[in-house]
Amino acid sequence: MGDTKLLYTVIIIVSLVGTTFSRENLSLTKAEKQKLDQFKDAVSKISFPAEWMQQELNLVRYLRARQWDVQRAKSMLQETVDWWEENNMKDIHNEDWTNIEKDFPLHTDGVDKLGQPAFVFAFAEWDLRGAAVQGRLNRVIRWFFKAFDDVHQKSIEYHKLGKTNGTQWNVIADMDKLSRQQHLCIQCLRFYTELALILESRYPGGSDKLFVVNSPSIFQIVLSLINPILSKSTLNSLKVIGANKEEWGKAVYSHFAKDQLPENLGGTKKYSSVWNEI
Repeated sequence: MGDTKLLYTVIIIVSLVGTTFSRENLSLTKAEKQKLDQFKDAVSKISFPAEWMQQELNLVRYLRARQWDVQRAKSMLQETVDWWEENNMKDIHNEDWTNIEKDFPLHTDGVDKLGQPAFVFAFAEWDLRGAAVQGRLNRVIRWFFKAFDDVHQKSIEYHKLGKTNGTQWNVIADMDKLSRQQHLCIQCLRFYTELALILESRYPGGSDKLFVVNSPSIFQIVLSLINPILSKSTLNSLKVIGANKEEWGKAVYSHFAKDQLPENLGGTKKYSSVWNEI
């Protein structure tokens, strides 16, 4: 009987999140804690370019992404370290984004009702085909890398500052006026697959809620591309809703106050002109 109780012992990652909980599962069984200890030892010689990469919460996310296989999780994390350095991610927030920010606006100043950061964008304001024709698509994709990293870092910083009861971040994409010509050209499709790959491979478990609203039927083209890439947990958090405002409003407003949302989503948020303001 004692052994049975021991097997189901739950160990909480108190050092990371105190006693507050979000939607993310922050508990470990005894067996999982042993795997985490093995993983810590396995990656102890990796030179991490960012401090958050070696935090316990991040290590747990990588283990979960690889079904608690320590060697596979180590390979995945090493690939992230290599990708980070190859893409010079340490300097991404210091680059000149003036032209991209103007032509492809997105915002990371809002938070959900748990205080978790969100980045929000409207496709009606974007011209992906134009970016592809002008040779700027890689730059736009990198702009999105920056957004992922921005909300990821904010989720960590907000928790340290006691601003949030959560540990993750959110995405809200307004697909109003999505068009085949402007957003779904052959060259444009790489935008969606690249972002899905980065979300799953470099920030596993980081996202809480992924809302796609005002989604037309042609968005199925994007879904057919990204569904095979996304993990089961990400697919479970992805909510694709059509143009019925009552329907998507009910879903979004249950998690976000209107003063944290832009006008196109029925909100009153006035965004900061300073990127990465914490």
